Amino acid sequence: MVGPLIIKFGTDAQKAYWLPRILSCEDIWCQGYSEPGAGSDLANLRTNAVIDGDEFVINGQKIWTTMAHDSTHIFMLVRTDPKAPKKQQGISFILVPMDQPGVEVRTITTLAGETEFCEVFFDDARTPCENLVGELNKGWTMAKSLLSFERVFIGAPNLAQNAIGQLETYARGAGRFDDPVFCDRFAEVALDVEDHAALYARFADQLKRGEPLGADVSMLKIWVTETFQKITELMIEAAGPDGGTLGPLQVGNVGVDVLATFYKARPTTIYGGSNEIQRNILSKAVLGLPG
Repeated sequence: MVGPLIIKFGTDAQKAYWLPRILSCEDIWCQGYSEPGAGSDLANLRTNAVIDGDEFVINGQKIWTTMAHDSTHIFMLVRTDPKAPKKQQGISFILVPMDQPGVEVRTITTLAGETEFCEVFFDDARTPCENLVGELNKGWTMAKSLLSFERVFIGAPNLAQNAIGQLETYARGAGRFDDPVFCDRFAEVALDVEDHAALYARFADQLKRGEPLGADVSMLKIWVTETFQKITELMIEAAGPDGGTLGPLQVGNVGVDVLATFYKARPTTIYGGSNEIQRNILSKAVLGLPG
């Protein structure tokens, strides 16, 4: 997500330095957007950055930061002008190394027992002013631009494709395809996955041609997350009484963690801009309906 933003808003020096390191995976990035009290309403963020010489000094907290404990860098929205008249103003977009004094990462254990989400605390952490992307106090423009790339990332078919594969593996091992009702429901969600993949390919082609993405990209996020949830609901039903068991369910020589996959699907319609917000975007910006 940060690569396209650097391409669009970064300096030549930033592009030359950061982009090769992103492509080679030498640098692994996490996203510092959400905060306690600033999730869906991101403009309420309070993490601040004050210029001290040729560095920003950062204080505050980010939360739900995916894979922060495995990341070398974080791209962040920070408040650089607390006196700005509107909360969307006075925000800047900066790049920060994680391996420095003043940055503390704490993992959050999910219901499924996983630790992909983290809290990140900043206590006088520093980053060079040259790591500011775009203009000072103009980060909200970049935040909105990045959301388009995020919706392509979140809206990729991988989640649903992986889940339908797990469902098929479990169902075949458990003999569920002997049930015509199950077969009918499986065919329905499988077709949804295929239709979504075709839609995704259209948006991917736009990006490859260097064309800007429109508001209709919100369809991707809605479709894949709701399809993902439908697949995992069918997995739970197919597992019957075993569906409430945490840990892999053995079918032949394969284990399928039905409950963990179900848990993983629950928040997908919320993060990255809730699906209700995505539908509002489509109704206003695509269909031209009144707000």
